[in-house]
Amino acid sequence: MKNTKGTKKIFKSYCSGNVKQFLRESTLHGLKYLADDSITIWEKSFFLCAFLAAIIATVNLIANVYAKWDSTPVIIGISPHPTSILNTPFPAITVCNMNQVLASRVANYTSESNEAVLLKLLCNPDTILDEKFVEDPYFKNNNLSFTTFLKKHAQPCSRMLLSCSIGSAVKNCSDLFHEIIADEGLCCVFNVLHPDFLFTGNTKKLINKYKRNDNIEAIDWNPESGYPEHLPPNYYPSAAAGTGVSMGLSLILNAELEDYYCSTTNGPGFKIVMHSPIEATKMKETALILPIGFESRLRIDVVSNEATANLRTLQSNERQCILKDEVHLLYFAHYSRRNCESECQVKFLYEQCKCIPFNLPLIFENATICGVQQAFCIYMAEDKWLRGDDVVASCRKFCLPACFDLDYNADVTATPLRAYNYLTPPSILRNMSMEYVNKNVAVVHFYYRESVFHGDLKNVYVGFTEFLSNTGGIMSLFMGFSFISVAEIIYFAFMRPLFDLVLPLISKRMIQPRAG
Repeated sequence: MKNTKGTKKIFKSYCSGNVKQFLRESTLHGLKYLADDSITIWEKSFFLCAFLAAIIATVNLIANVYAKWDSTPVIIGISPHPTSILNTPFPAITVCNMNQVLASRVANYTSESNEAVLLKLLCNPDTILDEKFVEDPYFKNNNLSFTTFLKKHAQPCSRMLLSCSIGSAVKNCSDLFHEIIADEGLCCVFNVLHPDFLFTGNTKKLINKYKRNDNIEAIDWNPESGYPEHLPPNYYPSAAAGTGVSMGLSLILNAELEDYYCSTTNGPGFKIVMHSPIEATKMKETALILPIGFESRLRIDVVSNEATANLRTLQSNERQCILKDEVHLLYFAHYSRRNCESECQVKFLYEQCKCIPFNLPLIFENATICGVQQAFCIYMAEDKWLRGDDVVASCRKFCLPACFDLDYNADVTATPLRAYNYLTPPSILRNMSMEYVNKNVAVVHFYYRESVFHGDLKNVYVGFTEFLSNTGGIMSLFMGFSFISVAEIIYFAFMRPLFDLVLPLISKRMIQPRAG
């Protein structure tokens, strides 16, 4: 019993001396005065209060640094490295005639027919709200397909596109453009990815593939990885040859106004959208209007988003963007916010109507395409989608922007085409009368303004290194704390007692002779 009390007394005395030695020798500012026996208790209290105040200030300042780290993980600046337009695809361009179908191709349909019902829905979707229209037997028993009908009766690209030239070289328009079904009907699209690279899995066989006759090879591209390292001599989606009108894309379009049946707007003309090659765009909400009888110029500026490599250390909800291969879509091979929202809308409409509208991605391989009979359901579901609800909000919240993205803005100028004879008219227009050109033809030029651009660069605002530097600086300023201070605390708290007190006691017991 006496030995136990003696041991405790020795241990307590040792700990007291160990603490005093730590206070005298520590690199932390102010602690040595607490072990100085030459000063009064009031002086020691002063330094103790100063040390505690420094700890409180340090904790508050470090909390502010952590709050900034937690609340603002990403900062967006301008990329210091310019990107050449020669290393970036020329924008994908979708062109639609506002006319839904050619009058000559639907002239033989009577008012009492399945085709007449479908035409009313194409030309005026609000017709579906008419009770008499819904009760029409030609509506109830209508099994016509919107897609098939549009392909058969709308203006084909071969008639819409009179002339195409890119980089001052005249090209066959059928090699540059192919037909798609969009929310504005039958449209023509340029410089998008080939279906083998644009779509995924089993959905590829659902797409009408197209072939080019100019021996240009299709390649894969995405905003994050860019072009493959080794490129063929001729490829698409292609980049521009340079800046200015002569290095851009020029089109001569024929509206065939005399063959108009109904327009998607209040007048004739064309709708045009520039978009990323990895996207299938929506014309109705985003398209620019191209008037007939004018020569228009669209001067393009590239809008790109980039991200630094250390941004991958953050979770997607922290950086508020999606990196490649983090989210896999059902239909599109490459992620973008627009592609994601398009699939979200399809899922919503499918849940409402158990079919997929003809102009939206067929994300489910075995899903049926909505026909005339589902028109009312689709109309109401689309209206609900546009107004938004909890489902739509959660869907759009899930579809974060891509960390690497590419978009295009354009300044548009236009001048009347022809009030008198051209001095040097395009050859395709020389045999047309001025009256026909003014009523039917539109000329448009797409070209870059600058040869390089600087994208918006996302970077970690306060990374671990910056956080450590800030906290270390604060602790050093107020307390003199450093890495050596940690070593001192570990030494005096654990290592010194272990080697000077605990191990000798263990060794002493081990060498004591056993009784008997």
